[in-house]
Formats: sequence, C-alpha cells, structure tokens
Amino acid sequence: MQGLPLPARSLTTFLIESIMARLITTEQVIICNYVWMANHLHMQLYSLDASALNSFHGQLKKRLTDFLKRLLGLSSLRLWDDRTTLGEVLDLEAAIDRIVYTFLNPVRAKLVRSIDDYKGLHTWHEFLSAEACVSACIEKEVPWVLATDIEALSQRNPSGSEERRIISELREKTSLRETHTLRIYPFKWLEAFGITDPKEIEAIRLRIVKRVRQEEAVLAPKKSPSQRVEGFVVTEEYKPSRKSRKVFMYASTLAKRLSHLELYWWFVDRCRYCYQLMRQGACDIPWPPGCFVPPKPLLNNAL
Repeated sequence: MQGLPLPARSLTTFLIESIMARLITTEQVIICNYVWMANHLHMQLYSLDASALNSFHGQLKKRLTDFLKRLLGLSSLRLWDDRTTLGEVLDLEAAIDRIVYTFLNPVRAKLVRSIDDYKGLHTWHEFLSAEACVSACIEKEVPWVLATDIEALSQRNPSGSEERRIISELREKTSLRETHTLRIYPFKWLEAFGITDPKEIEAIRLRIVKRVRQEEAVLAPKKSPSQRVEGFVVTEEYKPSRKSRKVFMYASTLAKRLSHLELYWWFVDRCRYCYQLMRQGACDIPWPPGCFVPPKPLLNNAL
C-alpha cells in the first residue's frame, strides 16, 4: 500500500472486519491469523482450493480500496503495490516462522514494546485463548457494510467523536441488513501438516509464544513508544517497479524449497506438453493432477 490508509483506529477495524466476514461466506477460505499494519498486512489462510485463495486475496484488496475511496472522497485510488501476493508454506517449521514473524511486526516497526499493546487489528489474543484444537473457532458478529453506506471524512485525521459518529451511523444503516459472523481458526493451519492432537497443538502454541517473547525482548525499543493517532493519509501516486513474476513459497530448508520448485516446473512443463497434444487433436491426454484443463483449441474453421 501507499501512505497510511489503514491506521490502528476503531473505524478501520470496523470496516475490515465487515469485509472479511462477508468474504468468508462466499469464498472457501479459512482465516487463521493476521496482523494489520498501517500500510500492509500479514495474513495466514487455509484452503484446499488455490483458486479460492486467489479470489479471496483479490476481493479483499478491491473492497478495501472501494471503502477507502469513499472515506477519502476519491474517484480513483491505487492502493496496493505489485508485491502483494500469496505464498505457499511448505513445511511446519516454515509455518511457525511465518506466524512468529507476523506477530512481531508491530514490535519490529517500533510501534509497541509487545504485540499485547498493539491497538491495530490482529489475532494474537485469539491465538492465546483458543482451545488447542484444529477446529477451535473464535466468532464475532459484525454488520454487513456496503461501500454506498460510507460517507467521506471531514478531514484525513478525524476526531474520536467523528469516528464514533460514523460507526454509529453505519450500524444504524446496516441494522435491517443481515449480519455476518467473522470466524477465526487460530490452529486450523496445523491440519495441513497432519497435526491434530491437542497436546501437540498446545506444544506448538507454547513454542510460538516463547519465540515471540524472546524476540520482543531483543527488538523492543528501550523507551515505550509515544501513543499517537494516525490519520487516513495517502501519499503521491504510486509508481510500481517493473519486476518479473516470481513463485512465492516459504520453507524451513533450501532443499525443501528446491524440491518444491522442481515439482512446480515439472508441472508447468507437463501442462505445456499436454496442451501441445491437444492442439494436435489428441483426445486421451494424461493431464497432471490438480491442473485446470483448458478448453480445446479450434482445430478447423467452419465454412
């Protein structure tokens, strides 16, 4: 993102929670953990459908942009840069590393001395309090807000009273509309690695908490950061850098990463080979598992 369009304010939390709760009703995606920073976010998702993850990612960015355009009174806004992406986590240790990194973000940014003190939107408290079970769920009923419900702020750094008034008006506008349930599953991701035993889950939670506390002690600023309220600021027009597309993945060892890359490129080459067979008129083609078979190409022209 550019600027500080998502500051740690109650209005931001209200709108983001509404978007996430709405999206999980239409996308086959489970939200596990996240930390929303002022100009970026870290989120851990679980799904058996890669296309659902892509759809959720795209819709989340679009709806947030639409909401902020209304708040800031802008006709257009390029909010997200080209680095926003989905990365596959290949093994348990890499997943633990990503969660620790996520919860440490506010401390790394010198905003707080501990994730406990961060006022922005995050799932740290849900991670600490949830039952040690892959199906453990923390639920919260939130209004269904539409972009057309939102009116422009009077200034980029609204007062607390204006913020409370806007939230109250949005609640009134949405009172006759159905609510949605925001569901957080802090440990569902462990199912991907075959871990379902409560004792193992609790041991992993304790490992993560211990690492977060140890690194907080090293990273935390010596003095408590001053408490300040950020406004909804957008800087000059964003100019993306021209970079080639990359395969994003996280692994605990280089060997696992290279092995996955090798499998990925085999998959790409196999799909290319099968498509060439299709263009030659072959019918019984051995497409690799998990691929989306394209429509048959036109092999002749009707007269």
